[in-house]
Formats: sequence, structure tokens, C-alpha cells
Amino acid sequence: MRGDVLKKVGILALGGALVAALLAPAPAQSIGASLSALTSSAWQTNASVQGLAVANGKAYVGGRFTTVRPPGAAAGTSEQARTYLAAFNQSTGALDTGFDHVLNGMVWAIAASADGARVFVGGDFTKVDGQTRNRIAAFDTATGALVSNWKPSVSYRVKALAVAGSTVYLGGSFGLVNNIARPRLAAVTTSTAALLPWAPQPDNDVYAIDVADDGTRVFAGGNFSTVNGTPRWSVASLDPVDGSLQAFPAASAVPDPVPGCTSRVKDIETSGDRVYFANAGDGGGCFDGTWAADVSSGSLLWKNNCLGATEAITVVNGWLYKGSHAHDCSYLGGNGFPQGAGRFLLTQNLDTGELGPWFPNTNTGAPTQVGPLVSATGGSDLWVGGDFTTVNGATQQGLVRFTNTGPGAAPAKPAKVVPVSYQAGQVKVNFQTVVDNDDITLTYRVLRSFSNTVVATYTADSRFWSRPWLSFTDTGLAPGSSQVYRIEVTDGNSTLRGDYSLPVTVAAADAPYDQQVLADGPTAYWRLGEPNGTATATDSSGQNNTGPYSGVSLGVTGALTSGNTAGDFTGNGRMIGQTAISQPQTFSVEAWYRTTSTQGGKLVGFGNSSNGTSSQYDRHVYLQNDGAVTFGIYDGSTRTISSAPGTNDGTWHHVVGTFVPGSMKFYLDGVLQGTQSVNNAEGYTGYWRIGNDNLNAWPNQPASSGLAGTIDEVAIYPAALSADQVQTHFDAR
Repeated sequence: MRGDVLKKVGILALGGALVAALLAPAPAQSIGASLSALTSSAWQTNASVQGLAVANGKAYVGGRFTTVRPPGAAAGTSEQARTYLAAFNQSTGALDTGFDHVLNGMVWAIAASADGARVFVGGDFTKVDGQTRNRIAAFDTATGALVSNWKPSVSYRVKALAVAGSTVYLGGSFGLVNNIARPRLAAVTTSTAALLPWAPQPDNDVYAIDVADDGTRVFAGGNFSTVNGTPRWSVASLDPVDGSLQAFPAASAVPDPVPGCTSRVKDIETSGDRVYFANAGDGGGCFDGTWAADVSSGSLLWKNNCLGATEAITVVNGWLYKGSHAHDCSYLGGNGFPQGAGRFLLTQNLDTGELGPWFPNTNTGAPTQVGPLVSATGGSDLWVGGDFTTVNGATQQGLVRFTNTGPGAAPAKPAKVVPVSYQAGQVKVNFQTVVDNDDITLTYRVLRSFSNTVVATYTADSRFWSRPWLSFTDTGLAPGSSQVYRIEVTDGNSTLRGDYSLPVTVAAADAPYDQQVLADGPTAYWRLGEPNGTATATDSSGQNNTGPYSGVSLGVTGALTSGNTAGDFTGNGRMIGQTAISQPQTFSVEAWYRTTSTQGGKLVGFGNSSNGTSSQYDRHVYLQNDGAVTFGIYDGSTRTISSAPGTNDGTWHHVVGTFVPGSMKFYLDGVLQGTQSVNNAEGYTGYWRIGNDNLNAWPNQPASSGLAGTIDEVAIYPAALSADQVQTHFDAR
């Protein structure tokens, strides 16, 4: 407690012809979001890009760089001088050779006028082509020329720019504009650079600024704690004419600074009736995510708490694209990835903030070691700048371009399958879904024989952090015949086939219990059949998730007629698998037990401790004092399904709990005890545990956290077993 999705099917055990007939879907789209995850051709820079704007068919790029070079060129080769500022063709990514200016200081911000006729550039420079331009300048996009009669004087760094109508809003670290006090925020006209009376006064630096599309609000973000003498930590909504503070309740999304955590707004993106914010925090667990607000009411719409500083956000064709070093989105459950499995480029749903189907990646480089720092769009593309040196594993420094042209990324090649035949006339094929970097939903086909006959079709969702398993049972086969299988996957455009399996001989008779379990592809299978005195439980699944016994007597009579022994647990005994598992969201947990205890206790479950008592614990099966057995999952509330009392009758009982996001089921002795709608299980990294762990605050909490009884044949699966599979296991005893 304080705890991917299949579109049409989970784990199936149907005849091939029936599956193919019932489940054949329309092909998935080849690009699930609005942009391909494949890069489009673009020149590179020799150092960080920190400012971007797309206008009049060109991408204007500023930063720390002093040279640029063609795509694919190694650092130090084919370089052309461009001092802190360059322009590239929006359609081809090629260098605009006619835009060549020399600045004497870095560029931090670029913004374009609404008509695209001018771009405004801010930074640390004081000269452009030898002419005085104190930290801000304007360029004509038609000619590429420096605008001669537009030259406001700003006393220090310009870090943020926004243009609305005839006004240029600027933010940064400055104190004077045109020798008049304007601490860190100011506005000038687009035509003559005349200083406007707009004069809000933040007490510290401004990092980001944008204007609502309807012109009713100016949003500023940064390192300030007051504006106009009024407390406003890191974000403010300002009147566009007089600079007065406006009510903005959504600002509560940004936590006030405390020792060890200071979260600051780094980027702002307005789009229609909404405004989106990017935050970066320092300190473990400090808010690093994104959030959205309604422009009119100022109310908070959603907040995404992914950890890993977010530096840049841009809306492109119905999605919010973000550059960050996100490394932990586990709070999202099955819709978010765990600690360590990060991406520097992601997209989010505009309505909910949930992660979308777009998973390209960059690395990081000097000096910030952050990766993406800025992004911009020309309408149907995304330009990303930063301090990275590779994109999708290929050399691409400082600047990258994504478009929606072409078929998009292809799915990964399916792995070679290992079919098994443990029931008469049947072959079972288990296979794991693959990842496509710009499409979550893929179509899979199970192909039989070298003629590639389609015997099953599935549609399933997968992400780089969550790759569900699918299972197909091919029935009606001739005993003794030899069969081969392979898996095909398509995203609607690209189709890949895995290698052929080795031949499997179709069984003439049903195999023993343990082989039936292994046929369903467990990721852990503890038979608990070692001799007494054995220190470590063997994992018969082949995944090597072994674990130490503590307080368990081995070698006692087990549940199976085959004679495999079991473990006696005293109420304090336990076994804990030592492989850390990250937030399993699709799984089955299975066990046999026998007890006469009236103290209850845990049979098997998931907890965050690898040796002691867990502080997070769910996905468990436990016995109540009255002998009712319960399957529980925590999704923010304790969700349980229980049997009738009395299973503490001294006879063997079989339990299976299954879960896919949205649904949990519980079986006792092959009979379904109930189904419940459940959200994603709690996201944390933990360990599968047998016999004992925390049960505090769970419904009908038993007197003991550990079971006094015998436990046998514990198995964990990466998929939800079907009712037929559960019954098959129960009958195979």
C-alpha cells in the first residue's frame, strides 16, 4: 500500500483460428503523437543552444556556440563561423548563408513578431557587427539585416522575450532600460523601441515570459519571491498594460522554497485558452515537472510531478512537447516510468498531462549537463536546442529538428519465441511486446510454420518502461507433429518479423503441474521444495530471482500429488526474492496454502523492503482471522476482493490474483471470487515476498502479519492469467 495495457486482449488461451477471426484490428497509426521520433536533417552547433524562434521559413538559433556544421559532420570538421547566432532553413535544416552576424556575447532568448517579419534577440552582447546593441537587437527576417533604428539599451542580461501585438516584453537580470529603472521586467514597442510604462518589479531574476493568446495576461517565471512588493514565488500573472498583479490561483502548483527544495519556473507556453509551465527544482524530490492553468480563471488544470528538471515546453499540433532530464515518473503508476529509466524528450497530453507516445532521446553535454534547454515550433515541426551531443544515439550537437513527415520510427524487431507443448494437442507461445518510439499501440501477429500462416492477431500498448507479455495457445494440433512460430509486429507502416523458433513437438498427453506453470511464462517460480536446512529458495522460472529463507521449515508434504515438498511458515517465517522489481502494473500472483490458524497472515505479496518490514506494501494475498482469503491492491485506496470464511480448514487451497490497470480479479480453487475496477497500482520499486510482511491498515487486518501454515508453488507472472489458465493449473495438481 502507499502502493501495459492491452487494447483488446490480455492473456489469451484460445484456438488460433478463433483469435484471428475475433481480434483482427485495424492497423495502428504509424505516428501516435503529432511528430515522428526520427530526426529530420538539421545543421549542428559546436556548443549549447539557448534561444530559438521559427519565423518566415527560418529557424533562428542563439546560444554559446561559435561555429556550425552540417548534419553528420564530426566536431571540428566542415565548420563555419557563426558567433552566438545563426539561422537555418525551416524545411531543410540547412544553414542560411545570408544570415551572418557577429555578436560579442552569448544569446539567451529569441522571439518573433506575430507576422514573422522580425526576430528579437536578447542576451549578454553589447555589439552586433560592431554596432552598439546593448543586450537586445532586432533583425529583419526578409533580408536578414540588423534593424538599424531599433536599439533599446538594457543594462544587463536579457534572458526572456515575448512579443504581443506592438509590444516586446523582456525579462532577465537587468536593472535599467534606456537608463530608466526597470528591475528585471520591461516592455518596449516593436516599431521604435520606446520604453512603455509597464513596470512590474520582481525582486530577483526572470527566466521566462509569455503573453496569453487573447492578450489579457502576461505570465512571468523565475527566481523571484515578490512582485511589486507582494509575495509571489517564481510565477506571476501580470496586467499587460500597467503591470499590476492579477489573481492566479494555479500558482499554488509551485511549492514555496524550503531548505533542500527550491523549484523555479523555467519556461512558459501559452496556447489558446491555456497556459503551460515548466519547473526545475533542486534537491531530492523537489518539483521538476509541468503544469497547466486556465487563462481566464487562473485555475489549475493539471500537474505532472515527474522528477528531472524541465527546461523547455512547446505545443505542437495538440501535444505538449518537453525537454527535460526526467528520470522518475513513477507517481503516474502504469502511465509513468520508474527511477532511472528516463528520457530527455517527452510529450504530454494537453488535457491531463499524462505522457504520450513519443520517446526519442538525447544525451547531455557541457556546461550544464542537462540536455535540451529550449524549443520552438513553426507550426508542424519542433526545433530543440541544448547542450546535447547525440540524438537517438547518433551524433547531432546542440540542435535537432523533428517533423511529421515520413513514416515515423519503426517498431523494434520481436524476439525469437520459445514455444512449448505441455497439453495434448496444444502449443503455447508467450512473447513480450516491443517499443516503437512514436507509437504506443502496435499490432502483433503470431505466425505458424514456414508458410507464415497467421494464427492470432493482437493489439497491445507498450512503452519503453512497460512492455507487457502476450500469450497464445494454439489448439487442435496433431500430437507428435512439429511446429515453428515467429512474431510479426506492425505500426501500420513498418512491419518487422522475429526469427523462427526452434521446432516444438506437439504433446500427446498433459504434462505435470510445474510444466503447466512454466508454459505460462512466470518471471518467478518458487517451488519451495528444497530439503530442510537449505538457505536459499530456487527460482525455477530461469530468471534467477532467488531469495533467502528465514524461519521456514522445508521438506514438508506439499500440495501436489507428484510429491514435491513445501515450506512450513511459523508466523514469523519468510522468503524474499532478491531481484528488485519496478512498479509491476500487469501481473498475476499464484500460490497454494494449507493452515488451521485463526491469526491470519500474509501468503505472498509485494513490498519495498528486501529484508525487513516494508513501509509500502500491496499486490498481496493474505488470510483473515476467520479464514477468508483476500487479494489486495493499493491505488490510492485499499482495493480488495475476498472469499468466504473458512479456508483455514487444514486442506490445500489454490489462490490466483490478477491485475491489469483498470481491473483486478481473484480466484480461489479455480473459481472466480470477484472482479473490481482499479486504477494503476502504487508506483514503487519492491520485492516479491512470501509468508510475512506488513498488513497495517488493510481491511480485516489479521492478528498476525505472517502466516502460520504451509505454502507451496508460488509463481509470479508478467501478465494476467485467464480463467482457463487458472483452472488448468488447479486441475493439474
